[in-house]
Amino acid sequence: MDLLDTPGLRPIVNGVGPATRLGGLPLADEVWDAMRAAFRHPVRLDELQAAAGARLSALLEIPACYVTSGAAAALHLATTIALTQGDEAAIDRLPVVVGARSTVVIQKAHRDPYDRAVEQAGARLLEIGYPASSHPGELERVLDESVAAVLFRPGRSGDLLSLAETAAIAHAHGIPVIVDGALHVPPVDRLRRFLADGADLIAVSGGKGFRGPQASGLLCGTADWVSLAGVHQQDMDERPTTWSPAVPRTSPTPPRHGPSRPMKVGREQLVGLVAAVERYLRDPGADELPGIAELDRAEETLGAAGLAVERLRDDALDVPMLRIRVEGGRDGADAVARALAARAVPVVLGESEAWDGVLTVNPMALLPGHGELLATAVIEVVDRLEGRES
Repeated sequence: MDLLDTPGLRPIVNGVGPATRLGGLPLADEVWDAMRAAFRHPVRLDELQAAAGARLSALLEIPACYVTSGAAAALHLATTIALTQGDEAAIDRLPVVVGARSTVVIQKAHRDPYDRAVEQAGARLLEIGYPASSHPGELERVLDESVAAVLFRPGRSGDLLSLAETAAIAHAHGIPVIVDGALHVPPVDRLRRFLADGADLIAVSGGKGFRGPQASGLLCGTADWVSLAGVHQQDMDERPTTWSPAVPRTSPTPPRHGPSRPMKVGREQLVGLVAAVERYLRDPGADELPGIAELDRAEETLGAAGLAVERLRDDALDVPMLRIRVEGGRDGADAVARALAARAVPVVLGESEAWDGVLTVNPMALLPGHGELLATAVIEVVDRLEGRES
């Protein structure tokens, strides 16, 4: 029996986009083919990681890459690297941090639920600034021997420190900068800009704009920092007398199961992500065109029915999006969302602005016919809730 035919398990119309809770994005056939081919024969994972990293860094024209099980895993891994900086005794003790470096500094405006990936590595987060502003001196005066890294999140509004300002201050104290770029890469020139502005380690999603396996990501950055990643994750059940690491190390002792081991990566994610990046770079944005056509159809149908629809651009994900305003503010938006979710074919819309009576549509996961289906469902639900049914 096909698991997707399980009674009660319903296909959905995903108007949210590359959300893990909704299964992520459709994969191209060539990505599936690469993932299947990954099982032709066993390989050493450290060697496959090294090969994938070399291929990806060449494709992306950046110094170094390491494949992870998502952007949050890359953020966690970046933190463990910053906390230990290659000290294998310190790695063995994580998430208990022994020694001076135990703190990651972050602008208050950059706080996010994914901060947990940092804290689970054993770091303590130290906020600077205020919700809408940060001053250079506020960063400067906390950078002492207890600080392992500074965490930066792009795309936040306010009078905040830029990445270039942050990196200049941090690097003057010998402290690396980690960028959480999960939502912001691709486009690839943005990734290169992060590096040019001084980022040392960058967490990137593989399942968003690159359209790789949903449980894949990248830790990108400078070669000296990224080269430390494998020892934190790969299991090395080998004896010192027979160990032959793919990435040369100074220690004669193989690492044990590192602190990021629960976020291990399989060869199918490694190979699939490489194939997805290759496909993306051949024609950036081409895989978004069918979904955007569905978004166009949804906008046309919703507008013809008299709904208040606004078309904007999601600058982080680099795609157009729709904002649908409904009556009743927060309560009205919640009622529409619940009714859409209760349909035989549930329709799920973005709720980040539901507090303001707005539901959003991202086109990245829309399949053929979904634009009309989504719009019709919204119209029917709104008419019923607002008493306009005939």
